Amino acid sequence: MDMRADEILDELFKYDTHLPLDAVEKEGSADSGESRQRHITFTSVHDQRVPALLTLPTNVEPPFPTILFLHGVLGHKDSFNQKKRSDFLAANGYATMRIDGQYRGEREVALGEGLGVRTDYYYRNRDAMLQTAVDLMRSLDYLESRDDIDMNRTGFAGFSMGGSIGASFCAHEPRVRAVVLAITGGDFRKFKRFAVDAEAGERLTQAYRMVDPVLYVSRISPRPLLMINAAHDEIIPREATEALFEAAREPKRIIWYDCGHAELPDEYLGEMKRFFDAEFV
Repeated sequence: MDMRADEILDELFKYDTHLPLDAVEKEGSADSGESRQRHITFTSVHDQRVPALLTLPTNVEPPFPTILFLHGVLGHKDSFNQKKRSDFLAANGYATMRIDGQYRGEREVALGEGLGVRTDYYYRNRDAMLQTAVDLMRSLDYLESRDDIDMNRTGFAGFSMGGSIGASFCAHEPRVRAVVLAITGGDFRKFKRFAVDAEAGERLTQAYRMVDPVLYVSRISPRPLLMINAAHDEIIPREATEALFEAAREPKRIIWYDCGHAELPDEYLGEMKRFFDAEFV
């Protein structure tokens, strides 16, 4: 039977949903008066063990609305910004779950520097992006197994590379009810300036075609989408952000802050909370 190109792409995000999670939960190291933390590991596809931090609020009763986070290309689940976002939402009654993308945090390996960093390993990076998207789906499988999580109030927030991966993840994951994509963009042809030469730029374009978020972001609709971006982003070309927003469907909203890529003002945290509140609280 012939398959359309979009059907073939969809197959990349399918997996055995009954694959055992074999989840292991341990005490975390960052309990506070407003939250308690658990360190989780579970099994994903390709025999990957995914480490995560689950933060549960102590100021409200379960089941909790929950936000799944994914970091940027140089981040990990316990990086400063990820912890800051998690702490803010936990103080406001949300559970959060933060995973390490493949090759980051506890998943680092000897070869290269990690997800999306080595510009001469484009196909490896592409495969890591696909793996991480399915890891996020497996994260929801884990959350669904818990009695203290409200799966009707589950959102996603991805930052930089985490937003690019998150667009394809959310497009294929109906359990996510509201989506934040921050300091990110699409149409990877616009990222050729990161290649070492013209030939490498062509390899980048070819390798990343199937994971380009502009292919998928329209399928987040009718769930709401909020994009949070930096007007002077030195990493994500503005035209790439605009391409991603243009490809998305309503309901959608974009906010621009007068800052660089790593300089979002703290007020974005309040914007993110109000966005999720409007859907969940």
